Amino acid sequence: MKWKMLVVLAVGLLLAADPAPKDGAAKRDLQKLNGTWQAVSIERDGKQLPSEEARKVTLVVKGDHYAFHRGGEMIEGTHKLDPTKKPKQIDAMRSQGPGAGQTIKGIYTLERDTYTVCFGAPGKERPTQFSTTSGSGHRLLIMKRQKP
Repeated sequence: MKWKMLVVLAVGLLLAADPAPKDGAAKRDLQKLNGTWQAVSIERDGKQLPSEEARKVTLVVKGDHYAFHRGGEMIEGTHKLDPTKKPKQIDAMRSQGPGAGQTIKGIYTLERDTYTVCFGAPGKERPTQFSTTSGSGHRLLIMKRQKP
């Protein structure tokens, strides 16, 4: 009986310490995020960007690296996903372009060919909802996957 209890306890401790489920979910979402995305809607501080301006924004994702193109401007960096949180969380660390060296915290959904992400301002708290309000510094982007 004691032997069985020890085995159950050991298995329980291993499962509790194993980050594999979180890592596996993050890897699956990273794989789904790979590709080129075009913005169809952008809202910042409660104001909607005109659709023709939104369409000038693209995102190229390769694994944990991204390149965000806005007109002639490019921001590059890496991102880390945590799909085990509700809502799912993303941290984007900028390495090149405006705000290089800063991390922005956000939330996201990834459904088929639609990627929705809401970021807080650099150095600020993570949004808790997919919305923006005047003065919040939040940016809400809805992007569609571009076919190769």
